[in-house]
Amino acid sequence: MKVILKSSIVSVTFLFASFLLPLHAKSLSEALVESYNNSGLLDQNRALLRAADENTIIASSALLPIVSWAANFSGNWSETDTAGSVTSDVVWRGNVGLNSSLTIFDGGSNRLAADVTKQNVLATRQGLIALEQRVLGGAVSAFMGVLEGRETVRLRENNYSVIEEELTAAKDRYEVGEITRTDVALAEARLASSASALSAAKGLLVQAEAVFKNAVGTLPEDLLPPKEMPAVPTTIEEALSIASSSHPDLRQLQYQIKASELTLKRIKASSKAKMTLNGDIGLSDSDAQPDTLQASIGLQLSGTIYQGGSISAKERQALANLQAVRSGLHVQIDTIEQTISSAYAMLEVSKASRDAIEKQIEAAEVAFDGVKEEAFLGARTTLDVLNAEQELLDAKSQLINASYDEYLAAFDVLSASGLLTVEYLNLPVARYDPEEYYKSIISNKEVGNESFKAIKNLLQELNKD
Repeated sequence: MKVILKSSIVSVTFLFASFLLPLHAKSLSEALVESYNNSGLLDQNRALLRAADENTIIASSALLPIVSWAANFSGNWSETDTAGSVTSDVVWRGNVGLNSSLTIFDGGSNRLAADVTKQNVLATRQGLIALEQRVLGGAVSAFMGVLEGRETVRLRENNYSVIEEELTAAKDRYEVGEITRTDVALAEARLASSASALSAAKGLLVQAEAVFKNAVGTLPEDLLPPKEMPAVPTTIEEALSIASSSHPDLRQLQYQIKASELTLKRIKASSKAKMTLNGDIGLSDSDAQPDTLQASIGLQLSGTIYQGGSISAKERQALANLQAVRSGLHVQIDTIEQTISSAYAMLEVSKASRDAIEKQIEAAEVAFDGVKEEAFLGARTTLDVLNAEQELLDAKSQLINASYDEYLAAFDVLSASGLLTVEYLNLPVARYDPEEYYKSIISNKEVGNESFKAIKNLLQELNKD
């Protein structure tokens, strides 16, 4: 019996027990890699980032000339009856033309609009990093949840076996008249309670495995308990310093503040006069007239005199939005400071609890062995034995919880500091580069500029003709 109890304690301290590791185990690092690669949520937000990248091209296009073309072809048929003589005539006409316009001055509104979209893209990139932290954090929690659930099930199964032996021993002692039927009933009740707890633990394990499937993208197989804690900032002050400069939630809000400031400037600039350069060139061909090439160029100056107060309302609205985002930054800073402090406190509590519970288990095991011996000699009752065994079981369960809480608290410190990323964890994944798509669409924009040059050359050739 003592050997069984010793082995159960060793299984509880699985973090350091290499002989319990399965042959084909999956590490925490592998689970994080799979969660990163299989996350549909990350894929969704990467697509949203690409959509935001396109907004920069759309906004920047207002700074370039707009060129359009139009062409039509028609035929007119006429019939004339003169002195009994009928004459029919068909005249065909066709023309093709190009129209171009370029905003020369608008108070900087278009330029500011392009700058706003760039800030929004940078904010969206930080939002993607923040989402990456949540995805990896969910994978860590799911991984630890499965390990905790499986360890709890093993502990409950061992507890059930121990109480079964106690019940058998109680029945044998009852047969020889050493104890009463009440002692046997107590052992039977405790066995039923252990069976119920075992069923509950198995149910929680099924739930934990489902959470793992959702967070990682695969079913948990033989999981390998992590051998060491992740590297975290040594002090709260260090974590706060890192978070203040690189936390994605803070950087996202900083970009949003800049975008809000530019939006306010853009709205103010939109009330200024606007000057546009327009140009047209067209070629007409008709059976009744010779070919005609026409061209025109002109400047248009426009502005708003009265708009029912909408511009002033938009300015006030933009200012209120700016104030809201700035306030949100202060709230986020306070939230991060609180989260970091809480995570460090939880980490220290978990360490202290684990050390204390390990000593508690040693003492509870000695007490359990002593109570069993005394019960065998008649100095203790069956209830005393069952209570001592229950105290030992509770201590082992607390050790499981403390061990996992320590790991989760360490990863919470990383998350609160803005370090729970594939880059900091050095995960072997093909990292998503948010700038790659942006560079590709800028390249396509250059191709579009080449097309505009080709149109310009075509117009020059038409003028020559």
